[in-house]
Amino acid sequence: MPDEPTSRFSPAAVVGAGRVGLALAIFLQRLGLEVTVGVRSDHGRQRVEAASDLPTATPAEAVRGARLVVLAVLDDELPSLITALAAEGVFGPDQAVIHTAGVDGPELLTPASAAGATVAACHPVQIFNEDLEATLGRIPGTVWGVTGDQAGRDVVTMLGGRPMDVPSSGRVRYHVSLVLAANGAAALSASAADILRAGGVIDPGAVLGGLVHASVDAALATGQAGMSGPWVRGEGRTIGMHVEALARKQRLVKVYAALARLVGDRASAAGRLDPDARRRVEAALQGHDNDGEDSGERRELLRRLGRRARGREQR
Repeated sequence: MPDEPTSRFSPAAVVGAGRVGLALAIFLQRLGLEVTVGVRSDHGRQRVEAASDLPTATPAEAVRGARLVVLAVLDDELPSLITALAAEGVFGPDQAVIHTAGVDGPELLTPASAAGATVAACHPVQIFNEDLEATLGRIPGTVWGVTGDQAGRDVVTMLGGRPMDVPSSGRVRYHVSLVLAANGAAALSASAADILRAGGVIDPGAVLGGLVHASVDAALATGQAGMSGPWVRGEGRTIGMHVEALARKQRLVKVYAALARLVGDRASAAGRLDPDARRRVEAALQGHDNDGEDSGERRELLRRLGRRARGREQR
């Protein structure tokens, strides 16, 4: 835990009793701050009472007089919350007001800064789930995307985090990159695990865990050089068999085709996928894109090729 005094930011108000708000409120309390959670429903109050001994109040009551205000609600609900709090006249000097949304900058907090508060957007680059203690354990060391006044960096440092400056003009790109890398990877991994189970694999996590981590590490370290697999090698027959195996899962096969083309673009740009190999990939993917007779004939050909290949392996 950071050693610097926390009295500068106490008392604190955290508005929002979801995964992020509740975890941050409890963490701030454990640091020694006096914390009140601003809740907007009975459900929110019950969540706080079930997980802690923190006091609750309406958002306006919690924020009024607080030296640190953390707005941790759904991104789409943030503008109306700020407008409502400003209308109540609860923002003022000697306050640090931050929000935890990734896509928005501190401009959203203009009503608070107009009242004399210092403001910042402080977004934790971390997962917050229903395992509260595990979530609390991940907060120290977390990178936070920070835009705005120095007070935002000071709050992150107090939480044991690592502030990373994000230009206000770059926050949308910053956030979409995190969603693609984290939420996208999680959805793909979960879908891959479902396919493995359907294929009779009892422990998909044991099969995928090391591969996924190694693939991501290689991609982050080396970019295109970290990519491998049939999409990069131009193995049209294998890709066609994949498309056929996913034929009943149209959403997933569309994702497969889109990813194959994305990887193909990057591999081609890096000189790792020559034009002939790229054409083989595209021809195999056409089995998904085409709905006519040619597509059916292509799938039947791929079935026969697959059966022949499996037959040779069994001899």
